[in-house]
Amino acid sequence: MRFMTYRMRSMLVFLLCVLTVFMFGCAQVSAPAWEFCPVGAQFVYGIRSGAMSAMKPIVEETVGGMFHDNRQDVFVEDEFCVNNTTYEVPQVLLDKLFDTMAEYKFETSFYVIDLETHASFAYNPQKDFECASTIKAPYALFLAKQLEAGVLALDDILEYKQHHYAEGSGSTQFSEFGTLFTVKAMLYRLLYNSDNVAYYMLSEYGGVDGFNEMVADLGWTHSITKRDHWCDVTPQELAMVWQEIYNYRDASSEGRLLWKYLTENLYNEFKVAMPEYAVSAHKSGWGYNGYHEAGVVFGRRNYICVVMTATGNKNDCLHRTIRNLDNIINDYDIWLKNQGIEE
Repeated sequence: MRFMTYRMRSMLVFLLCVLTVFMFGCAQVSAPAWEFCPVGAQFVYGIRSGAMSAMKPIVEETVGGMFHDNRQDVFVEDEFCVNNTTYEVPQVLLDKLFDTMAEYKFETSFYVIDLETHASFAYNPQKDFECASTIKAPYALFLAKQLEAGVLALDDILEYKQHHYAEGSGSTQFSEFGTLFTVKAMLYRLLYNSDNVAYYMLSEYGGVDGFNEMVADLGWTHSITKRDHWCDVTPQELAMVWQEIYNYRDASSEGRLLWKYLTENLYNEFKVAMPEYAVSAHKSGWGYNGYHEAGVVFGRRNYICVVMTATGNKNDCLHRTIRNLDNIINDYDIWLKNQGIEE
């Protein structure tokens, strides 16, 4: 009798365990709970659901401005070129700039555009570099315009699949395959911590043809493909995109959301180079062959700055070049005030 009672108790415990697991599993499928992701305060799901449509774009009412096109600037290879101003850069500042680039013995190119006067300063801005993650800002601009047109939607659901996996920057690579994200969450991750998986998921979602048409209209000769999302790009091409991003920042709620994400992201090489004041909207990029930074700097003057370097795994040259260019912009600001003019 004791033996039968013991067996019955064992069977009862076993059945209760099975029932508990079954009920817990069913509960997870029938009523999935929100999983809170601390990076960017975005919500993700581990199980497919349509309840994510509550996420809406961030809207901040601002006033738009005029757009000026610097695509007519003239450049001479291997020369420091100045456009749209009679200002002459002091030789001491030029020497410091070129001494920095010579010290590192790496290829360095840049393009700087003052956003008020449209004066520009450049060195080999039409030279090709591997784009690295600087491509993510142009693609985010394309997505924002598609969202504004209603072709895409921030609350659309994207599934993280095995072919999206990519190492490098970003946290999505550590999620389980099958995890669902909103387009908004992926757009945030794309720009906040330069998420490579988010880039693959979004470029599959938005496609490449429309993006290539957009950048071609801005003067690009390079393009991405479904197989290769990491094209070459020039400082001039990136600067033209950043002119468009700057102009678009107040044009719509999507433009304001894009601008917000670009001003709050990590890995700010402008801030490293100019820690005492630099505020910027930017997207940096780095890889085995170089470090780059591109965006809008808000200092004594507001200006677009694109610096691209073929520096291997060193970023000192990038930071010092950015600093030298900012010194030139500050001297240009002093010159304007001394002249009593705004060109």
